[in-house]
Amino acid sequence: MTTEVDPVTLSVVSGAIDTAIREMAITLRRTAMSPILAIGNDFSNCIADGEARVIRQGDDEPVHLGAMLFAVKFIADYFGDDLAPGDAIYHNDPRTGGSHLPDMTLYKPVFFEDELLFWTVNRSHMNETGGPVAGGYNPLAEEIWAEGICISPVKLYDGGEPRNDVIDFLMTNFRIPQLMRGDLGAQVATCGLAERRMLALLEKFGVETVKRCQSQLIDRAEMMMRAEISRMPDGEYRGRAIVEDNGRGSGNIEIHCTLQIVGEEMHVRLDAPPVVNSYVNSYPYNSISAVYLGVLTFIEPGLPHNEGLYRPITVDLGEPGTVVNATEPAACGLSTSTPLENIAESVRAALALAEPEWAGGGWAHVCGNSLYGSDPRHGEPYAYFSPMTAWGGGGAFWGQDGEHVVGTLAAAGAPMTGDIEITEHAIPIHIHHYELQSDSACPGRWRGGLGITLEFSLVDHDAEMSQFGDGMAYPPQSILGADQRCNDARVFRKYILRGEDGEPEPLDLHCIRMVHAGEHVLIHSPGGGGVGLPSDRDPAAVAEDVRAGFVSRERAREEYGVVVEAA
Repeated sequence: MTTEVDPVTLSVVSGAIDTAIREMAITLRRTAMSPILAIGNDFSNCIADGEARVIRQGDDEPVHLGAMLFAVKFIADYFGDDLAPGDAIYHNDPRTGGSHLPDMTLYKPVFFEDELLFWTVNRSHMNETGGPVAGGYNPLAEEIWAEGICISPVKLYDGGEPRNDVIDFLMTNFRIPQLMRGDLGAQVATCGLAERRMLALLEKFGVETVKRCQSQLIDRAEMMMRAEISRMPDGEYRGRAIVEDNGRGSGNIEIHCTLQIVGEEMHVRLDAPPVVNSYVNSYPYNSISAVYLGVLTFIEPGLPHNEGLYRPITVDLGEPGTVVNATEPAACGLSTSTPLENIAESVRAALALAEPEWAGGGWAHVCGNSLYGSDPRHGEPYAYFSPMTAWGGGGAFWGQDGEHVVGTLAAAGAPMTGDIEITEHAIPIHIHHYELQSDSACPGRWRGGLGITLEFSLVDHDAEMSQFGDGMAYPPQSILGADQRCNDARVFRKYILRGEDGEPEPLDLHCIRMVHAGEHVLIHSPGGGGVGLPSDRDPAAVAEDVRAGFVSRERAREEYGVVVEAA
């Protein structure tokens, strides 16, 4: 296609696709039943063309979007000519473009005049995956089969007709099938809405014009990314990050990144130890997604997000069978958080050497909890992944402090914790405290965002609670001279308060515990990493932080050298 579309038509078509992506997010959020989707926003959308090239990604969860580039192509190749209008396909296999098992993806091919011209796609973190531990995170898993149901590509709708045998087969593998059916219906509605929008676009502008627009949008994104890379100084840069010891003999796992910039292209190589007998492994497409995420934090945020952005970037994951290039049957339940975050941090640490003024401090890693019990209000079972227990502060950037309780780098601010009242209405828990924690941010010329103190209890029932993630041994990375010290306020600390006196039982990083009615769970999350020397921070900014309660007078004096008198 050599004939370019005029700029006005290209802009209108691009805007229509962007609008459809935003409508997909609204539809999923308003129709999903699980709190993690309806409140937490843990989902992503994309639209691909008939060649399975992603032409628009939603401003959703970055952890999903890189892997989805490959997943759409795999699904298209898998079914080939065995596709028809009204089909809907389901899939979550990490080996073929999935992320981890809870991230289940629905793909809808869009036909116009008997030609496949679009794919509409939704990937959602589903409330349940089956398996031994409710919620999909099994801290004791040593292989993927212990984490839930793994779904190879399968048609749920064939020519517009639901395949009830397949849908029922899937639902029997989940503890709360009615909730899963509701969320699956939300995915079908989301992709169906985007299908209608794309058909209207084709009716208005015609097939050939829309095809040319699709190619131009991808080519334009590639051109913009090449321009971004070309402004970075040529050279080889190295970074690393550490996955904390899983307590099973693996020790700390170091991930190393070697990044080369040559003109307008970037080459990234990752090196890591062999896979471990735990759920901290990452399959290839998830690892590539992490590399892309690290790079995206060093470019202009307004660039169009489609697969053209990634054409100038090559990724070498090294030999198969490592933590970053996992092979079956490696467990991978934490792949979208712990290893992904550390892969992205290793890339960012390397790029910080190339472009210090674009650098950012580390974000608090995911260290989350899931609950499984029976709701005393109606006797039905529930499974709940709590974003509140998992999020900490965001990292600072050069020239900007970090955002408070913004979540994990893997989600880049997309997820929400939701209003307290909505959470208590949906889940039988009572939240006693949920507030910013003073002194939790890592200091720097620009400090990180704050973490939180959270205390909750179960309402009139007992529940099983699993704990999973990273961030109990090391604080988020600080860079360019910012303070790297580790103290209790800058790592996760979690306890069950048991007995009449509330005796604290510290929780290990990876564990499953029973929580009984009347007992409280107490959580302190860290803030984000800092950027630059703390001594270079504006004393007026330090004083304002003290007045706001973000920094104590003691820490202002010790870490910034600023004395703030009591009011």
